[in-house]
Amino acid sequence: MLQLARFGFIGLLTNGFGYILYLIVTFSGVPPKLAMTILYLVGVLMSFAAHRRWVFIQAAEQQGALVRYGIIYGIGYALNYSILYVFVDRLHYAHFYVQAFGIVAVAAFVYLASNIYAFPSTSKRKQNP
Repeated sequence: MLQLARFGFIGLLTNGFGYILYLIVTFSGVPPKLAMTILYLVGVLMSFAAHRRWVFIQAAEQQGALVRYGIIYGIGYALNYSILYVFVDRLHYAHFYVQAFGIVAVAAFVYLASNIYAFPSTSKRKQNP
């Protein structure tokens, strides 16, 4: 439960800041998918160290965790891009509502995948005290 609370705290900070930047950038004329792409990359770089050290508390095996984390965020990016494509480009919903939903959907995916795949040793430590 503490791990989820920490993940939520980091997520609120990074995603809240990222969403505000997204709104600023898109309202200044940058297309929504391009803005999401640029800010997604910035968010990944900002959150890896915080997640590894503070949320999943893993000091060893940084290189392997970074690769797995990159794979997870690559899938998350495809999910976010697809959500924007379907709901903005095809169904014509307002991009700022769709991106807010996309952030929540991708965050849920990233938490589950990180817990299972990117930082699996934390789960093993919980089972074997």
